[in-house]
Amino acid sequence: MISKSNGGILSKICFSITLSLMGSTLMAKPLDLANATLADAGVVNKEQILYWLIKRGEISEDASIDEKAAAVDAYSYRKFGGRNKGDLLNAKFEQKRLKALKKHKVQKSRKGFSAQQLEAEAQADSDVTKTVKVLGVLIDFPDLPYDNNRLSASDTDMYYPSYPNSHYDDLMFSTTGFTGPQGQNLQTGYQYYQAVSGESFFFTGETKGWFTAENNAAYYGGNDDNGDDKAVPELVKEAVTQAVAGMSSAELASYDVEDPMDLDGDGNFDEPDGNIDHVMLFHSSIGEEAGGGVMSNGGKDAIWSHRFFVYTGSNPGYTIPGTGMKVFGYTVQPIDAAAGVVVHEFGHDLGLPDEYDTSYEGDGSPVGSWSVMSGGSWTGSIAGTQPTGFSPYARSYLQERYKGRWVNEQEIQLNTIDDSGVEVVLNEAVNHGFVNQLSIPLPATPIPFKAPYAGEYQYYSNQGNLINNALSFDVSLPSLTPLSLTMKAHWNIEQDYDYAQLMVNGVPIEGNHTKASNLINDARNIITASSADIAGAEGSNNWVDLVYDLSSYAGSSVRISLIYKTDVGLSEYGIVIDNLELTQGASSVYSDDAETAGRMDLVGFSRIDNQRPGAARRYIVQLRSHNGVDAGLDSHSYEPGVLLWLENFSYADNNSNSHPGVGLIGVVDADQQMILGGNGGSDTQIRDATFSLFNQSSFSGDENLSAISTFDDSLDYSAPLQPQSGIILPKLGLTMEVVEQNVDSSLAKLEFNFAGSTTPPPTSNLSSEFSTTEEVKGTVLFTPTVTGGDGNYSYLWSFGVTGAISAEVEPSYTYGASGSYLVTLKVTDGLGSTVESNQTIAVTLPVVPVAGFTSSNNNLAVTFTDGTTGGEGALSYAWQFGDGQTSSAQSPTHTYGSAGTYSVTLTVTDSLNVQSSSTSSVTVTAPVVPATNAASSDDAGSGGGSLGWLTLCLLGWLGIRRASS
Repeated sequence: MISKSNGGILSKICFSITLSLMGSTLMAKPLDLANATLADAGVVNKEQILYWLIKRGEISEDASIDEKAAAVDAYSYRKFGGRNKGDLLNAKFEQKRLKALKKHKVQKSRKGFSAQQLEAEAQADSDVTKTVKVLGVLIDFPDLPYDNNRLSASDTDMYYPSYPNSHYDDLMFSTTGFTGPQGQNLQTGYQYYQAVSGESFFFTGETKGWFTAENNAAYYGGNDDNGDDKAVPELVKEAVTQAVAGMSSAELASYDVEDPMDLDGDGNFDEPDGNIDHVMLFHSSIGEEAGGGVMSNGGKDAIWSHRFFVYTGSNPGYTIPGTGMKVFGYTVQPIDAAAGVVVHEFGHDLGLPDEYDTSYEGDGSPVGSWSVMSGGSWTGSIAGTQPTGFSPYARSYLQERYKGRWVNEQEIQLNTIDDSGVEVVLNEAVNHGFVNQLSIPLPATPIPFKAPYAGEYQYYSNQGNLINNALSFDVSLPSLTPLSLTMKAHWNIEQDYDYAQLMVNGVPIEGNHTKASNLINDARNIITASSADIAGAEGSNNWVDLVYDLSSYAGSSVRISLIYKTDVGLSEYGIVIDNLELTQGASSVYSDDAETAGRMDLVGFSRIDNQRPGAARRYIVQLRSHNGVDAGLDSHSYEPGVLLWLENFSYADNNSNSHPGVGLIGVVDADQQMILGGNGGSDTQIRDATFSLFNQSSFSGDENLSAISTFDDSLDYSAPLQPQSGIILPKLGLTMEVVEQNVDSSLAKLEFNFAGSTTPPPTSNLSSEFSTTEEVKGTVLFTPTVTGGDGNYSYLWSFGVTGAISAEVEPSYTYGASGSYLVTLKVTDGLGSTVESNQTIAVTLPVVPVAGFTSSNNNLAVTFTDGTTGGEGALSYAWQFGDGQTSSAQSPTHTYGSAGTYSVTLTVTDSLNVQSSSTSSVTVTAPVVPATNAASSDDAGSGGGSLGWLTLCLLGWLGIRRASS
């Protein structure tokens, strides 16, 4: 919650946060699988972050809009390093699952099936129901008990005087709703999943706790060097162990009825796998994504909501003491969670990706609040209490994976649209009893790629997640040596996580550019990272010579394979080879320049020219209303009507900042006029994306409210003034018109017309690349190489920094900070053909030294330890000890002449003559000289005296004895 005076700045803050995904361009540190946790940027609550910054006094209520926006940026900045590696941890299991799914699923090709057969199959699928049982676990901390959470009514829209176990049971599993902060009846997780699945998916479970963690909150939620929470898996282990302690064997077994990752590879997902199926953890703090509440370190010791996995060392899962059961996957939510966060995170549990731009940079992907896996998790009059429905991509995935009634889809083939057009009645997306989604498959088109080294063809690994592709050939090797295999190659492969290997009879062998091992996986002798990093790489494509010694295989018949493996995270373009040759001395034994088809066994690899194969894509049409689960759209001023999406499997994510205009899934914005109000990002621009017969409602900064009822793919929907908010469409000759529409958008009639050909038009031979030269540190010169087209070129450069563009042929740009930047060149010729080339460049600026030191003293002697960071080259040190003495040592020891407090200054100078100073006071004391202790002296004297008196007494006694005798 925020005061009205701050409401106006939200348009500046929303989608301006820069959550840096350095992992997308830089190599992340190896993950500690036992403790690594990865935040979900999709649950960021910008309003609440600002609220807590003001409440904690970290920024003034009276600060300017820019200052407040910068403060939110600074808070939200997280070095996500391995952030996209969350799914890496279960990648091998997901790969098994996908393979099994392909093996066991029935292909739904319409060829060879009658309409009656297809209808019967759809009916059988719709009769399938799925019930999940979730283990909810509540855990607080010694320094933040759930019943003394230090929250007040102004701290969160979801404030309650108390948060008992029953609150979370109702939030997640109630069939009748749960009571809101003002006594209203709010939607539950159970009700949401019933609604979006057409009442075929049952979200059930039970909540255990509250329990108390062994350590204070910061132990688990404090940030590591990557900005991720330190030890949430450890918290999960503690919490689940306590939750399970009181369970019978039968009760515990009831939480393991699924094998969602198909660990045994048999294609059966409805069987126990030894892991608790679904764990949803709630902790006693506001989430870090919403400002962190009362947590220390400016809220950053709070836990950021996320979906992740528990590991024991590098092994998946943690065996719960006293049981044979493991905890593996989990989601974590804050004390004040609403249904939106719960259903979004559980969507990940079901296998869905985020649909926002996970780099969290730029304007955002064109999905916004249209999907719960993007901004739709925050809709509702109370943010997050009325999450919207799933995107059609997600609905189709859930339908295929779980059957049931997630979507009632009708497919329209382009070649079935005749001259009179096709009329279709479409029901609102929330109505699962009738057709509520249309699918229009589109022809795949090749994607412009890099030219072969020589000739017209080359071999290419292809690009993607979870692939294991291979190129192979058999050869009989002569008995004479030396034997050498060479090839031209260039590559860009996610370092260590993805890799290529050359194998001989299935064994990876060492080459001149292989890496023996890595810290991410067990792969040996791998090719990874980029050939651009190799000295002497040739041309703009960075061709290098790969050389392998095969002499040890002389006289053998061998199978030689080049394999390419990837995980589920970042996917670079892969590896390309050309001009392969096997030689014995100066004689050629075998060669393949890719010019002749059929010489290689290709599994996933392709023989290509300067274009690579395109993947499946389709238009998907929905009718969105303000009814049912879509009621929350109204809270974000999203217009009801016909919503057109483009799904494109040539892309694995929606990172529009990296590839504007294209992505896995996005909406086609009917109204291409820019909206100047709101936050200005994609989520605002696509609020009026629907095609409709009715004018739009008023919205600040939007002067174009007239109805747009017709889609025509000959028009430009790429949002040229803000490309990240647009979609680049194929021009096939397809139109769609809204002919009839109910006032509440519950029903519409559409007419499709198609005047094109289903054969994709030939692509232009226009191609472009560019090279870079660092003129001085931080200033880069860009030089293009363009071929093809009509020769009348125009250039548009984007330097990877917001607002930094140029239309010059050879521009130079000076960067303001070290880092990796994705540079894009878009070339357009005089005929309107365009081509884009991208390159990630690394910029390293001089690092300013920051002087610092610590000290420890022993009486008058003080040891100073240098703590300086940064600086270029060798550093020199100048110490002033405050008593007139100096030193040039890095970490000197100095003895003062007398006790007292001295001001010590360290001045550091680097090789660029940049200086930094640090001053601190030290207090020294003189050694303590032991004084004469009276009591001890007396005791000593007394002891001696006693001995003396005893001696005198004895002498006296002896004298008496003599006298007596």
